[in-house]
Amino acid sequence: MRRAGFFVEVFERERTIGGRIATTRLGTETFDHGAQYVTGRTTAFKTYLDEMVGLGYAARWHPRASLNGREGAGQMQPWIVGTPGMSSIVRPLAESVRVHTGRKVHTLDRRDKAWHVWFEDETSMGPFHAVAVAVPAPEAQLLLGRIDELIQPLSRVRMSPCWSMVVRLDEKLLPDQDVYSDMSEVIRWIARNNTKPGRVSNGDSLVIHASPAWSRKTEDAEPEAVADELWSEVSHLLALPPVRPTRMTAHLWRHGLVDQSLGETYMYSSEHHAGVAGDWCHGRLAEHAFESGDQLGRAIINSLT
Repeated sequence: MRRAGFFVEVFERERTIGGRIATTRLGTETFDHGAQYVTGRTTAFKTYLDEMVGLGYAARWHPRASLNGREGAGQMQPWIVGTPGMSSIVRPLAESVRVHTGRKVHTLDRRDKAWHVWFEDETSMGPFHAVAVAVPAPEAQLLLGRIDELIQPLSRVRMSPCWSMVVRLDEKLLPDQDVYSDMSEVIRWIARNNTKPGRVSNGDSLVIHASPAWSRKTEDAEPEAVADELWSEVSHLLALPPVRPTRMTAHLWRHGLVDQSLGETYMYSSEHHAGVAGDWCHGRLAEHAFESGDQLGRAIINSLT
């Protein structure tokens, strides 16, 4: 939309952009507590990732996926990670766009054929000619509740929570393997975050994701209790010595996983000049989000020109 000459404003509820392509800090170290890597299958997304690698915003990750196995084993597509954190992958997309962080949209109001955006602090901005909603499907339903042609299909989408825990260990305690998946009914993913390109650590920096079923059962639990239980499970599964991590913390991605997608790349109402985009529209991958946003942007351009 910027390239087409439109003035674009983004209202982001978090402190940084990127959604689940996220990087958090624990002490002096950074952890990718959301998406662990991205892959490219379509020409457009592959081209974007190649550009990010060329500019130093991303690099290929070759983890050891089995004990004493070769690096990168089991990768159907190259695993690309942001450097020095996953969030670096999306940073160039925000160039020349006015981004307001820490601004959670409460209500979208259309009057006199223009959109006004209301925030939780009861302030507002507008008018805008069109609005693109890029949030999880359940939240999109609340924001676009008056537009039936968008709301009805959204009810098909199913999303699940995911607990993510980051752990800092002063010593290397894990077996000689960097990635573990589907370990138990509780643990879905364990990764040595410090084995990714651009990360430096003397000990081990771990990212642990709980299974969707366990996350759903415990989504109302306190993060401290969740962290203790997850670490106990990991210690048991990997037969670790009884060591308390230097630091650990758990974060809930309330709509972290896509169980059932919309089945369309995006949706747009040319009558209301409003649309929705996200990975959940067409699948569950970062690539699906990229494709969804790109096509919604083009639909907005076509409707306004």
